[in-house]
Amino acid sequence: MSVEKKRNVRDARSPETAGREQKRGHAGARQGTGKGRPRKPDTAFRPRVRQRGAKLTEGAARWIRAGHPWVFREALLRPLEGIAPGAMVAVADPEGNHLGHALYEPEGAVVLRMLARSLDFNWNAEAMLARLHAAKTHRARYVEDGFSGAARLVHADADGFPGVAVDRYGEFLLIYKYASAADSYLDQLIPLLEQVYQPAGIYLQDRTRAVAAEDSHKRPPATHLTGKTAPPELEVEEDGLKFLVDVTAPVSPGLFLDLREGRRLVEKIASGRKVLNLFSFTGALALRAVRGGATDVTNIDAAARSHARCRQNLAASGLDPEACEALTGDVFKHLERFRQRDRRFDLVVVDPPPFSTVKGSTFSALDDWNQLAQAIAHVVAPAGEVLAVANAASLTEEEFLGAVGEGSLAAGRNARVIAECGLPPDFPVLAAFPEGKYLKVKLLSLA
Repeated sequence: MSVEKKRNVRDARSPETAGREQKRGHAGARQGTGKGRPRKPDTAFRPRVRQRGAKLTEGAARWIRAGHPWVFREALLRPLEGIAPGAMVAVADPEGNHLGHALYEPEGAVVLRMLARSLDFNWNAEAMLARLHAAKTHRARYVEDGFSGAARLVHADADGFPGVAVDRYGEFLLIYKYASAADSYLDQLIPLLEQVYQPAGIYLQDRTRAVAAEDSHKRPPATHLTGKTAPPELEVEEDGLKFLVDVTAPVSPGLFLDLREGRRLVEKIASGRKVLNLFSFTGALALRAVRGGATDVTNIDAAARSHARCRQNLAASGLDPEACEALTGDVFKHLERFRQRDRRFDLVVVDPPPFSTVKGSTFSALDDWNQLAQAIAHVVAPAGEVLAVANAASLTEEEFLGAVGEGSLAAGRNARVIAECGLPPDFPVLAAFPEGKYLKVKLLSLA
C-alpha cells in the first residue's frame, strides 16, 4: 500500500526500541542520554537477580517497571540457558535491581512473560485462586447482566495469567492457550476454574500451534478437558439476543465476545437505514441492525453455512429468520456488482478476518485494507457511514486509518472518524501494554 511503509510491530513497539528513540520513560519523565534511571546511593537496598535469572537492557527495564507484561528476546543482556519451558525466572535491570518474576518461553519473540513484581513470589494454587477471585469481582462490577452468559472471565496478562484466556459460553468454559509456558500451570488452574465458576464442562483451544493465516480453517477442534460435553448448538444470550455457538469449533464458537461494543453501536445507528454487512460470519452484527430498525440488511460471506447460522440466530432471538438478504462469495466481486448497478447503502459494516481466500482471491487485513476501503466507498450513499473493524494486533491504528483514508480518497470520498470504541471491560488492557489494544472499531462518515 502507498501509505507509510508498514513497520514490524515488535520493532516499532518493543520496549527497547521505544526507549532508544523517544529518550523518555513511560510517563514522559526525561531519561537523559541513554543513562537510564538515576543511580541509587551506595547504601540503597539492591536485591540482585538470583542464579540463572534474566538481566534486561535499560530500555526494556523501563517498560517492565511501567507494567508491560512481555520481555522480548533481544532485550536480554545474556542468553538464558538450561531453563525448562514455563519455569519461573527472576528478572532484573542492568544493575541487578529486581524487576519481578516471569515464565520462560524457549521459542518465539517473547522470551519472558511477567508473573509478579514482588521480590518473593510463589506461583501456586493460592496465588492463582486469589487472581481468579479478583477477576471475578472485576466482571461482577463492570459486566452488565445481559452479557454475563457470554463474557471473558480471564484476560491473560491483565488478569495475571500469562498466555491464557478463559471465556464463558453459557454453562461451559473455553480456555485459550496462547503460550507454551502456560503448560506449566494449566493443570493447577483447571480445578480452580471449576471451584470458582462451577461450569458444566471445560474445553481448551490451543493457539500455540503454528498455523498459517490462510490455513486457519485447518485448526483442530477444541479439546474436552473435564465435565459434560457441550452440544454443537449451544444457545447463549447477549443483551437480549440469542446466539447458537459451538465451543468445540476450531476457529471461533460463532460469537466474537470482544466486539460487543461495536455491535451495540450498530444497533444504535441502524434505524431507518439500508445496511450492508461484509464478512458477515454468523450474523451477530446483522441481528443488531435488524433489532435496531434497519429497513434492509444484506449479508455477504464466503460460507453458506454462516448464513444458515444467522437465520438460526434470528429465529432464536424472535426475529424474522428471512430478515437479511444472504449473498455468498467474494466480497470484492459483490461490491463491484453493486457499484456497476448503482446500488447504495446508508451504512456499511465491515469486520474482515485477518486473512481470507475465496476461489483463488485472497484478502489480507495487513496489506489490502486500502483496496477494501476504496471498494466500499463506491457503494456508500451520500452522507453514509462505514463501521470499520480491525482486529489484527500487527496492524497499528496509524496504519489502519491511513489505509482507510487512502482507499476512500481514491474513490473520491473523504473518510472522517465520528465515533469509535474498543474492547469491553471484561477485556481489560494493562496501561503500559500498547500491543494489548488489538481491536479498533471506527465509525466513519464519508463526505
